[in-house]
Amino acid sequence: MTLRLACFAAIAFWGPSVVVHTFRKDLFGRSDILALTIAMPLALFLSWAACAKSFHITRRAAALPMLCGIWLLGGLCMSLSATFSGGGFAGPNGVRDTLLVIAMSLLPVYTFIMATYDGSLGALLVGSLVLFLGWIVHLMSNKD
Repeated sequence: MTLRLACFAAIAFWGPSVVVHTFRKDLFGRSDILALTIAMPLALFLSWAACAKSFHITRRAAALPMLCGIWLLGGLCMSLSATFSGGGFAGPNGVRDTLLVIAMSLLPVYTFIMATYDGSLGALLVGSLVLFLGWIVHLMSNKD
């Protein structure tokens, strides 16, 4: 179930980025970054509630696997979105470079760096903060 939560969170969170990059390609700009900063956390929060309900678990139990999913699978998703503008899988070295990027994104700091270039850093920080607080605040309230 943890792997399913991680994958579902990555798809829900990074999905808007893939869609926007698919249609905007080289025209990606400031308004797209603003749209992603709103849409990506919103999609994550909706999927957080849906996962908790469909898997019959608490939101706290879903938060940590989902947080790991958006950070560990971010490189794959951002490589996919970069493909539509000539990078990622469509780059000069294609799959080889992309596999290296995906492997490096298993280090969270690299996902942070990639999100900066992708235009989704604000969304990543907001989504991560809310999931982390949802996990930690509920944890602290259970100790009373």
